[in-house]
Amino acid sequence: RPPPSPPPPSPPPSSPPPSSPPPPDDDFSCLDFEVMTDVRELGQWCGGGGRNNDPDACHRAYATTFPNEGFSPGYFRTPREYRSPNVRVQRQRCVYYNLDGVGTRCLMETKQYQCAVRASYNCSLAIANDIRRPPQNKWCSAMSPKSVCEASYARAGNPWTVGQLRGRNYRPCYWEEEQGCKLRDVGFNCRDPDVEPFCIDVWDTIVVDSTTCGDLAMAFARDNGLSFRAAAARIGGSFTACAPCASET
Repeated sequence: RPPPSPPPPSPPPSSPPPSSPPPPDDDFSCLDFEVMTDVRELGQWCGGGGRNNDPDACHRAYATTFPNEGFSPGYFRTPREYRSPNVRVQRQRCVYYNLDGVGTRCLMETKQYQCAVRASYNCSLAIANDIRRPPQNKWCSAMSPKSVCEASYARAGNPWTVGQLRGRNYRPCYWEEEQGCKLRDVGFNCRDPDVEPFCIDVWDTIVVDSTTCGDLAMAFARDNGLSFRAAAARIGGSFTACAPCASET
């Protein structure tokens, strides 16, 4: 029989049902983290916050292990929209184990997920004002007067790839009296806008009323017993605003 059609918009549950074990690895994707708790945002690790004694809370948690304080000091103290780098985050699930001779523990799984993240304010601004992006192909030295210079950014160097994610470095232009517009030596890393968008880029996009692509995907997953990845793909194929989700892998 034909597959079920997406349901009308309805609010999703705020978290998975109690006592649900983590999904099998084959079904788990970066989208599943959207309804989980990042323990590093709380200044904790998997075993903190009582999770050593609470398997449900343990299975609903994960740890961001890159970026981290060593690589990017102050990362978790910076509002999300201003964080850098902004290409990917590395996440590891918290898993509840019954260890012989040690007892039960909530520990960080060794498997690492490289996940795309929403564009930050700085990256959105840089990408929108990138003077190197074709067909412009300009350099900071061509930007004048001062107000135009200081509103400009330039992509620097070649893009690089981590997993399925490609990044670029952007640097702001700055004005130096009597010398004109120059390119700063230091910039920040962003996901390459020349690559097709990911589902996370439209996850918060409103489709109808106040219902987002993410809301629809979570509701469809819940109502049809599907993984978030499979549900998001169905929603992406049914709603134009959610189209990037159709190719979620």
